[in-house]
Amino acid sequence: MTNSDSETMASNVLALEAYEYVKRGRTELYEEMAEAIDKKVYDSEPGMLVHALTKISEDETETVYRWLEVFENAEALKAHIENPAVVAHIEKMNNGVLSGPTEIVLYTDWDETQKAHWREVFAGAKLVFAPTLSGFYVKR
Repeated sequence: MTNSDSETMASNVLALEAYEYVKRGRTELYEEMAEAIDKKVYDSEPGMLVHALTKISEDETETVYRWLEVFENAEALKAHIENPAVVAHIEKMNNGVLSGPTEIVLYTDWDETQKAHWREVFAGAKLVFAPTLSGFYVKR
């Protein structure tokens, strides 16, 4: 890892919300898949501090779910998105379960250089950084 890589990886605790839009009629399968990936993440990612799924809304065409994920640091986030189980899970979700792209909201104390790095990492996803008005991010 180069010095600039370590600078983009250095961080305090961070949170991610991932909003997933699931096709009507696929919610039971989605929830089964969510439970399975939850167990795999728990077993393989010690830097994942919180991994929680909630149902946000539903209408006649889709159901919206939200994953809340809290990471010990940016390295834990990197481990999550590179986890082979997570990669396979995302592939399956994009194969007929989701009705649209996942929307990701990151809550961090990163500077613009760090944000630019992660925009590249999440290229293709709808990524926004939450504009934190007040709060703190603990270093663990």
